[in-house]
Amino acid sequence: MKSWKPFLLLCALLLLCFTAACTKKQSVRSVEPREAYGLLRNDFAILVDVREANEIASGMAEGAQWMPYTSKIETNSPEWNAWIQALPKDKEIIFYCRSGRRSGLAAAEIMAAKGFRASNMGGFEDWEKAGLPVRKGTPHQP
Repeated sequence: MKSWKPFLLLCALLLLCFTAACTKKQSVRSVEPREAYGLLRNDFAILVDVREANEIASGMAEGAQWMPYTSKIETNSPEWNAWIQALPKDKEIIFYCRSGRRSGLAAAEIMAAKGFRASNMGGFEDWEKAGLPVRKGTPHQP
């Protein structure tokens, strides 16, 4: 009579692998402003400002696109969905807001779940403190 131990061990191993593959979450890394700037300048990333219109008066990171979290992303607006469809999957999408909370939500909960390499740069204040270029004026949405 054959032993069932190898068969049961194989089944347990396959079940473990299947469970791990199904529950794998996309991770979101934190990016320092200088690293984000380097990735942006070398065309390896897209930088996204998720602050609302009334928060943009102090400027935006040079080269950033504007996609406000509360009025566009959180509401799953048509503009948001069209923007996602146009994004390349081969670039890292780096988000920032004022303090890092909304950008973390946008990156972690939404973009990574959609299969993008999403990162959180934190807040615009960090960008300014690093002495990186700031664009003033009316923001434009992609």
